[in-house]
Amino acid sequence: MNRILLVTRPKYDDGTEYLAYYASLIIKDADSRSIENKDFEGKDAKIENVKKFIKKKDPKLIFINGHGDTDCLLGDNHEVLFSVSSNLDLLKERIVYARACNAGLIFGKKVTENSNGCFIGYQLPFSFIMNEKWSAIPANDKTAALFIEPSNEVMHSLIKGDSAALANEKSKKAMIKNMQRIMKMEEKKEPGAMGLLMTLWNNYDGQVLHGNQNITF
Repeated sequence: MNRILLVTRPKYDDGTEYLAYYASLIIKDADSRSIENKDFEGKDAKIENVKKFIKKKDPKLIFINGHGDTDCLLGDNHEVLFSVSSNLDLLKERIVYARACNAGLIFGKKVTENSNGCFIGYQLPFSFIMNEKWSAIPANDKTAALFIEPSNEVMHSLIKGDSAALANEKSKKAMIKNMQRIMKMEEKKEPGAMGLLMTLWNNYDGQVLHGNQNITF
């Protein structure tokens, strides 16, 4: 297994566009550290491409962005990339972070069964609130950043060489910090603050780590 990062970034609705932007920051971080990486962006986020790359290059770290369900992770236009019944073996022994809804409930546990790898993901929906004013420019959306920046901490930490457990912990600490910021907004009676808080708490409560907590990239 090689110290290579594989990233999937489908971009076919507002949600995946935002996740794709934030995942691009991880790719920049990897580049700055001279870490070999492969970016499957947009329509390239298909299982035939991903499977071929995994078999050829044997990457240790896999970062999946997009939609998901309790038993699967999706790529471009809702295509199934991995499920409990297909291609699961491709993820065994690796570090997998899936920024997708619900996959931590069943899928993540299956990935790490009889494996020395790990899975970080969400057993609840991964959610974020967007400011529609910036829907075409995710980088300018400070509201969405409250939710997605803490999730990026998982990957920033992993590519620095931290353990899976520490990466998970750093991400959760970043969420707590943002929840404290939102509580100050609530104290000032800023509209919508409680909705922001409840959504971020959902991500905090739903983020799970399965498998080998001590594994590093």
